[in-house]
Amino acid sequence: MRTKIVTGFIPIPGHPREKSEYESLGARLASLPAPRRAFLDDDLASCWLSRFLEGRPPVTHSAHDNPRKNTLDYHAVTHQKSEWLRRAAAEDADTDVFVWIDYGIFHLPGVTEEVILDFLGRVDDRELAIPGCWPKGPVDDQNPCWRFCGAVVVCPRPRVWAFDEAVKREAERHVRATNNVSWEVNTWARAELSGLPVRWYPADHDRTMFTNVGAGA
Repeated sequence: MRTKIVTGFIPIPGHPREKSEYESLGARLASLPAPRRAFLDDDLASCWLSRFLEGRPPVTHSAHDNPRKNTLDYHAVTHQKSEWLRRAAAEDADTDVFVWIDYGIFHLPGVTEEVILDFLGRVDDRELAIPGCWPKGPVDDQNPCWRFCGAVVVCPRPRVWAFDEAVKREAERHVRATNNVSWEVNTWARAELSGLPVRWYPADHDRTMFTNVGAGA
């Protein structure tokens, strides 16, 4: 089974984590002896959500307790993850499983090169698998929905297009219905509630996103 890491980074003006810190963290991910596709040349205007919002009336966006981080640009970039998975799959016909890993993943507790490499050796190609903290339930856009952690997605090739289509369909529906843009994890949670098949496994925003990949729902 052939597995590839997919990641991406777009600098966001005013974001609390400096670009140089992201690049240092991303260099650690790039050093892993594993196939990898990194999207590093895109910009905010190229994000599919940014393009969708062009020409529409002004929207609100969810900010919770960190408005400096949770900007509209931030939401556009994080919603780009599913499209980057799709683009990686479209250009690579030989890989069986595409694994999204956030570019800055090494800032999280307990995440090491060894933990990620062990994880890559244990993923399977049967189901779209996403780690998370919460049971399935209603989504409140005043807060991030931690049904899914957001930093890791295991996506077998046959599931890539369905995942991307479900994310875009739900995000666009939500904007039309509420005039609000929320976190990508909220979109994923609503997509799951709408029928997207996901094998959820329990984890927190730490090494358990990798070490718990074989755990049951």
